[in-house]
Amino acid sequence: MKKLLLPSILIGALLNACTFPEQGNTPTNLDGHWLNQEYLEALEASHSPINVAKNYTFYVTELIYDHTKGDSLLVFNGQAEFANLPMKRHGDTLSLKLNQDAETNIIYSANTKTLVFADKELNRVFRFVRADSNLIDKSFTPKVAFPSAVNKILFEGNWDIFEHLSTQKSANFSRFGTINGWDKYDNYTVCVNGDCVSNEDGDVIFLGNKEKSDAYGFRSKGDSITIFELKQINDPDEKPIYKNGIPLMLLAKKKK
Repeated sequence: MKKLLLPSILIGALLNACTFPEQGNTPTNLDGHWLNQEYLEALEASHSPINVAKNYTFYVTELIYDHTKGDSLLVFNGQAEFANLPMKRHGDTLSLKLNQDAETNIIYSANTKTLVFADKELNRVFRFVRADSNLIDKSFTPKVAFPSAVNKILFEGNWDIFEHLSTQKSANFSRFGTINGWDKYDNYTVCVNGDCVSNEDGDVIFLGNKEKSDAYGFRSKGDSITIFELKQINDPDEKPIYKNGIPLMLLAKKKK
């Protein structure tokens, strides 16, 4: 992934712009799910997880804080991996070890209502915004909000589905990864990082039901999504690497 570098003086300026808690003030309630703001903004602009991953270095997509477990912070990479990291809290600052830095201070900014930290190894700043309660997916263990935030941007809504030599169908894709009204599939998962399928031509989605889960390539233009067959381009005995094959379906978003 390409690194987005910032001068050290700019990192300092960004962190100094945060409001630091004064001694004696009541600490802010930081309980909840905090989402990588820059990732979501980049996804909103490009509608392509692979495009975001190529142009934006990230290793954390969600921070989950629970004051009753005040000695740890749960970190989610967006696809499958969680890490429960030892942490100390001082006022509105959470101190722990992230990535390659010896210590990272995650600071709550009262001005922007975000959690902010600087990664010295990558020479960049990360900012996290609190997730709305309607994004929290309770079907996950532990509960998470990042996948539903991605789904909301890319797939949530009502779609007309056009397949080759097939009658037009309509289906509703929910932000929580369920599909209603389609006889072929009833759930979906969007790939956001390297823990998923590798497609050299772009993005990947899994469409599934009780019997199977099928991987497809997809290309989104916001109001229309093309679904592609995936063709393996390396040796069958190796970990699969794919490219988009023929287009199989077109999803056209219904106007409200």
